[in-house]
Amino acid sequence: MLSDKTPYTFDRVVRIVFGALSIWITVLLLGVLSDVLVPFAIALTLAYLLNPLVNFTGRFIKNRTAAVLITLLALMLPAVKLFWMAVRMVGSELRLTGQLLAKLVNDSDVAKRAAEYIPEDIWQKILDLAKQDDVRSFLSESGLTNILQASAQKALPGIWNLVSGSAQTLAALAGIFVILLYLVFLLTDYDKLSSWRVHIPKNFRDRVSSFVDEFTNVTNRYFRTQALIAMIIGCLFSAGFLIIKLPLAILLGMLIGLLNMVPYLQIAGLVPAFLLAGVSALATGGNLWAAMGGVAAVFAIVQVIQDGVLVPRLQGESLGLSPWMILLSLSIWGKLLGFLGLVMALPLSCMVLALYRQHMMERGELVE
Repeated sequence: MLSDKTPYTFDRVVRIVFGALSIWITVLLLGVLSDVLVPFAIALTLAYLLNPLVNFTGRFIKNRTAAVLITLLALMLPAVKLFWMAVRMVGSELRLTGQLLAKLVNDSDVAKRAAEYIPEDIWQKILDLAKQDDVRSFLSESGLTNILQASAQKALPGIWNLVSGSAQTLAALAGIFVILLYLVFLLTDYDKLSSWRVHIPKNFRDRVSSFVDEFTNVTNRYFRTQALIAMIIGCLFSAGFLIIKLPLAILLGMLIGLLNMVPYLQIAGLVPAFLLAGVSALATGGNLWAAMGGVAAVFAIVQVIQDGVLVPRLQGESLGLSPWMILLSLSIWGKLLGFLGLVMALPLSCMVLALYRQHMMERGELVE
């Protein structure tokens, strides 16, 4: 039980009220400005992740701007190539899955096989879902374009809401260009940003520096290592799904890898994976239970690799937040700040945790 013997004087109450109002106004401003802050937040996160690579390049190229441009160019060329290859493969997978879905709806033999495994009411719901225009549009040649447009609309709402029609493609490109500009400028001035301590008044310098160091240490455990783990997990799932010949193997695998940025959230990928396995088995005449077992085996093997090899070797100590706390922070910050809250949920939660630890250390009540 925490006890505070400091008397609640009028001056202290006023400071508490003004502090609470400042926090409330800050949250409101961030919510209002979230549309324009999202590109900056994305660029700031990328700058934080890429700065070590720029520093490495800077050992050989003394000009900071040149080192930044060369590093980004060296990363973007293979990234664009891989992205284009992935787009072609995913587009092909979407088309093939659409053909399987059409066969599922129109072939009477498939309905007979489904009756052996699936209750009639559930099968009817699956058919109703498969007949929806949105589902058919997704599983078509233009399906991937729709996915990319939806992603751009989420990431760049400030620009997207100003235009419509074919101009949205140009808006997406403009948004990416804005993020790249932010990224170049942030990386170029990263050393200047790192010397922010000299601009803090001496009375607050030690306290603010201690808080920022604690915040940086906590977030550093998560972002760089968890991003690497998520990328590896996405590749493992994609490879596993390709081996068992699951429709949309690459797309689903990479989406599950992205979900893995929040520990254990990849379990949410079980539902679409089992659904796609069932559709494929019924449409091609395969064994339904074998298809389901293949999906379960892929998830089990990847989970063992993640918990037994990747997390202990790459991440070591945890973020300091349990999975349920991470999910709760995503929900709260997402509700308060929209998409910006989802991008910044974990850093903001770590910031609150760092403030709490600093406060308890000052009072001498922090138990390690």
